[in-house]
Amino acid sequence: MRCSPSRSLGKNHSCIAASSNRARSRPWPTCPTLSIAWIGLAIFGGMLGCTGEKPVSEVSSSSTGFKPADSEAATPTKSSTSPASPSAEEPSVTSDASLATTATTMKNRAAVQSANAIPSNNNNNKSTVAGPESSVAAAPVLPSFVPGQIDPAIAAKSYMKLTMTSSQDPKELLRFLGSIDKALQELQADASRGLVNNDLIIDRGMAVARLKLTASERLEKVSATPDDTVRASIGKLEALGQMAQFKDVSSADELRIVAKQMAKNQDPRVAKQAQRMQLLTAVTDFQNQAATADDIVELAASLLDKVDSADASVFSSVAQAARALDAAAANPEADADATNPNTAACDQIVDMLEAKYRDIANPQLGMMAWQMKMQRLPDFESYLKVLDTRLASSADPAEVGASAKQLMEKIPSPWTAIALAECATQFEYLGNIPLAKELLDIAKGQVATTQTPELKEQIEIRIQAFEARTRILGQSLPLESLVDTKGKAFDPARYAGKVVLVDFWATWCGPCIAEIPNIKKVYDQKHDEGFEVIAINLDDEPADLDAYMAQNAPPWSVYVSSIPDKKGMKTPLAETLAITAIPFTLLIGRDGKVAAIHVRGDALMPQVAELLKTPAASQ
Repeated sequence: MRCSPSRSLGKNHSCIAASSNRARSRPWPTCPTLSIAWIGLAIFGGMLGCTGEKPVSEVSSSSTGFKPADSEAATPTKSSTSPASPSAEEPSVTSDASLATTATTMKNRAAVQSANAIPSNNNNNKSTVAGPESSVAAAPVLPSFVPGQIDPAIAAKSYMKLTMTSSQDPKELLRFLGSIDKALQELQADASRGLVNNDLIIDRGMAVARLKLTASERLEKVSATPDDTVRASIGKLEALGQMAQFKDVSSADELRIVAKQMAKNQDPRVAKQAQRMQLLTAVTDFQNQAATADDIVELAASLLDKVDSADASVFSSVAQAARALDAAAANPEADADATNPNTAACDQIVDMLEAKYRDIANPQLGMMAWQMKMQRLPDFESYLKVLDTRLASSADPAEVGASAKQLMEKIPSPWTAIALAECATQFEYLGNIPLAKELLDIAKGQVATTQTPELKEQIEIRIQAFEARTRILGQSLPLESLVDTKGKAFDPARYAGKVVLVDFWATWCGPCIAEIPNIKKVYDQKHDEGFEVIAINLDDEPADLDAYMAQNAPPWSVYVSSIPDKKGMKTPLAETLAITAIPFTLLIGRDGKVAAIHVRGDALMPQVAELLKTPAASQ
């Protein structure tokens, strides 16, 4: 285990584990936001430690030590439903996860609520991951209203009270459309919490959607600006789409006609949303055997061609199309052969989606597109096996390097480079430095072709950090900026001619504490032969170290930064070595040069014994 500060893109990401047994029926991520750490850590062997943030509770030597620096709740994806004052620059689009879908799943709500966990994709792993409050269901609040009547709290909701405005003023109609979208949001939120039943969802959802259609058509007639017309057109598409989701046949038929007409609109905003509706309608038709896989591929390709930015709504729609095709391919009655047209169509759409969102600044969409493509590789499992960091000590650099090159050829993406760089960091900290260098050399080849500065920086950070940590090999370690716990300056003469273990650690780091008994065992056996330990503490607060030392003072000296405002992970020597995770250890030979890094556990005793064989007088 180790403790590592996160260097991910953005502050709010969550970790998931991917299946090593890929199910063809799930070619997309199971989480809306993904951590970059997932690439090389959760998929390829698991995170090895915890962050530089001190946890609230004490970390014992038996703990895992893992505490992501980005452990805050993930920022919700910006709603695609328009605000009260919609911007004409980017008209809103309602979510494809419609109220109709919520209504049809209400019957299964009790079963869903009883799960309260997100199962791993790995069928062999029966464990689940649940939120801190999910293990115990909250006691239901009994209604205080008369049976047979609507709960007064629900009756006061906007989706219950909203009525059509009589205004003909475009600005007022725009505001009214905003209030409609807020009412739909509120209804969807109440439906997801089980506060309203199926009948009410359908009744009020259809009623509010009809208001939206009427208001959009009125705005279309009285619009004063081109932007008003755009908002009216998109509002009409949204309303028809919502009603179609409620299985309103006439609305679905009208949506097909209107979407086909608006797909040729000169305004790209209208054309894009019309093509989205065409694609989603085609997905429904495909599920009803009224459209073909080729129809979906053609519409998805046309839609992606119209997008010149990281559009989340388009991503969602195209991914939904891929999901439908993959589900059809996974049907027990479908042909299991690889030439299944639905499988081929799904692969084609995933390829297009990954290529479109490969090199963009949005880390969530880029990462999900990469994951979708990665999981659909026929030899996906072989890459997981080769890049499994749990096999670090026995992994062959040539074999892993060859597999990594093949992966980069199949998906020449910045995300592949980041994945390899993440794995390289893991292999390095586990002691296989040649393999880490092999992977980083492959990742480095992607830097020149990466257009997005944020992604390029992520690759470069890992390469530069590796180089900073490994270039110290064969060199003297600059320890002059340290003082001991009593403020006395570091004295290099005290360690001259000795074999020295330099251990960067902190009291909040479980793996660091867990390693101390191993270090002490070696110290007790080899100290008289010339073995010493320099413990460099990276706690932010001196009081934390003082409290630990009062109960657990080791037989060797503990040092801290001599610069008051350069403590913790900002300790100058830690920054010089680009230490991003602890424990970080170095072994110094009798000649005063760094002989090895990342020496821990069972590897410590034999390496210390070997270095002690060199006589001190030989210096």
